Amino acid sequence: MNKNLNVLLLTIATSSISNAQDAAKVQSRIDGTQTAQPAPVSGQIGSGQSTPTTDAAESDTGAQRPISLRKGGVSGYFGYDTKYFYRSNPLSQSGDLEQFKTAMWTNTFFTGAGLGIIESDNSVITPYIGASWTVNDYIEDNLSQFNHNDTSAYALLLAQYGNGWAARIGVSYSNSRSSEFDTEDFSEFFPNIGVMKAYSVNDKTVAIFDAYLGQHATTISAVPGIVEEDELDNFEIAASYGFKYSEGAFSLSPKYLLSYKTFDNDNRNDFSHIFSLKGNYLINESFDLGLFGTYTTRDSDIDSNDYDNLDGGLGLTLNARF
Repeated sequence: MNKNLNVLLLTIATSSISNAQDAAKVQSRIDGTQTAQPAPVSGQIGSGQSTPTTDAAESDTGAQRPISLRKGGVSGYFGYDTKYFYRSNPLSQSGDLEQFKTAMWTNTFFTGAGLGIIESDNSVITPYIGASWTVNDYIEDNLSQFNHNDTSAYALLLAQYGNGWAARIGVSYSNSRSSEFDTEDFSEFFPNIGVMKAYSVNDKTVAIFDAYLGQHATTISAVPGIVEEDELDNFEIAASYGFKYSEGAFSLSPKYLLSYKTFDNDNRNDFSHIFSLKGNYLINESFDLGLFGTYTTRDSDIDSNDYDNLDGGLGLTLNARF
């Protein structure tokens, strides 16, 4: 009887330790994910459609506005994006990059709309909304238990000025659910404000500066005594600078992003450096083929949160406007 009880207790303890370790890995993956900026800010609707930063026409106020928006009306888009790529550190863990390597396949369905144009004396204001759903699959069998589906949505007001500057205020929501267990691993509300400046370097190159700050209000799967629900709450300040070079249907976009985060419930401060390079080829108005590479390194004042990651692969986007 005592032997059977000991075996049962050992099994329960082993299972608890394993679950705690997996939860810590999920937290590490989520913690290493940089919040993506909405399409009207990132300069891309899907991969091949332009927004205010790269394709604009002057309004009566002299401000820049998206040429696809109909004055007083709604202009929307929807599409599908698939990517297959290599990821050197899929769980964003510290230590030797050789510990995990995998290919990944992601499939995203997205939609959004600009809700008309409001013209003031010196600016054009456009409300935007959008949403996406992404299936993330690790090709490495040992990581299949970490496959996840991500949902995101945003709403923002973007004000564009005649001198090329733009300001915005908005809120985004995102969550991540385990594909294997159908449980919510993470959710977040991110109210934020930002500014952006786009200008022509020459007739083929546009330079884009962007900066934002906001509060990440998060909820993560808790593990009693190990992981608290709000452990990843943080305040972030970030800035990026990049270029977009266009030659016919081909474009090349290098960018550098610097992010600083200070965490609410831990004596922790992180600096993240993200270097990216994207090459896109516009097959036609609806299809876009791209190659991309991204290197991320995080320097935290808690050494166990340092990590490096390298992504590289290709993608195909199908999109349409209405």
